[in-house]
Amino acid sequence: MAGRTHKGSASESETPSRHHNRDRDRDRDRDGHQNVTTSSSRTSQKARNQQALQQQQSFLQKHINSNGPKDRPRIDPLDFEKMDEATLLRYKDRYNINLPRPESLNSDILNSEIGKKTISKGEFANQVKNHFMGLQAKENDIITGFLYKVKHQDKEFKLTFQ
Repeated sequence: MAGRTHKGSASESETPSRHHNRDRDRDRDRDGHQNVTTSSSRTSQKARNQQALQQQQSFLQKHINSNGPKDRPRIDPLDFEKMDEATLLRYKDRYNINLPRPESLNSDILNSEIGKKTISKGEFANQVKNHFMGLQAKENDIITGFLYKVKHQDKEFKLTFQ
């Protein structure tokens, strides 16, 4: 202790202030300006991250089911009026519904038979929809059939319920 001067030694009360000054000097950049790392910069970074996340989620929601530039909006499965005539005719044939074919104006003129009953596409779609809504559904069969189809991909369903 003999070689020490008062300036060279530091008491316990002076030690934290010296560390504080050293930390303060470290926060200054080379031009002498103080670098401010406050909570405002952290909150602005959080806000930017949240905004980027929202933009990414909106982008994914918009394009997750996209099939490219020729993508068309999906048809509501129960909107029979917007379905094409071929789909409605396949349904009619599958369930043996006794309805005349829907006729367009051109086919009425070209293939007219006197006294033949015709039906418009809208009326045809309405009749098909009424038939569809009147069908009984067995939920167990539907769920089991779906799971089987997913597992076996286009194979016939062989399990039956009584």
